[in-house]
Amino acid sequence: MIRAILLDLGGPVFNEDAEYQAWTELVLEELARAGRTVSREEFAAVLQEELARGEPNPWLSVGWRFVCPDLAKFRGLLAAFRARNAAFQQELPGVFVRPEAKEAIPKLAERYVLALAANQPPKALELLENAGLLRHFCWQEVSDTMGVAKPRPLFFRIILDALGVRPEEAVMVGDRLDHDIFPARLLGMSTLRVLVGPYAQQRPLSPLQVPQKEVSSLAEVLPALEGLRG
Repeated sequence: MIRAILLDLGGPVFNEDAEYQAWTELVLEELARAGRTVSREEFAAVLQEELARGEPNPWLSVGWRFVCPDLAKFRGLLAAFRARNAAFQQELPGVFVRPEAKEAIPKLAERYVLALAANQPPKALELLENAGLLRHFCWQEVSDTMGVAKPRPLFFRIILDALGVRPEEAVMVGDRLDHDIFPARLLGMSTLRVLVGPYAQQRPLSPLQVPQKEVSSLAEVLPALEGLRG
């Protein structure tokens, strides 16, 4: 029997298009500074390839492909990326809670124990609180407050142990095959993938990255959970 839902934030709950666009703009700027002019169409095509092949950070992988084999230029791009990302994480500008999440989360909380399972900064908790959603979660920690992040299995074990729930009694709901589906399946959890954002382009690299079910938004999660254990 399913008792708990571990819910990713980036993608299923948060619309992070602004963040992904910021990453694209940064890499294009750094490539131009390195003397490599790349069209947006060319960049988008290579980004899709890197997403499909399962690169954890496809934007950096795109950068390498355009500056390869110049490691010095890549180091410059990497430094700029890390600095900009650190600044972005402080406030998460442009990131907002999806409307369907505001409706779906309270309904899920009526049936299941909810836990955050997200690689996010503390600012994410403020966004949830402002949307009136944080109170629905029994586990209200994110990676930055936990001190450990996905895809480490320990991240999930900490949450399950805190809830007093066995892996087979929990479902991981997320958008990424590498960070959400794979580690959850390793631990014996059920898995449900939400096909939103750029990571919807990921393709399974092994059978352990194949989710049990896929839905197009958080609004479809509750009915998808029915009979998940069959």
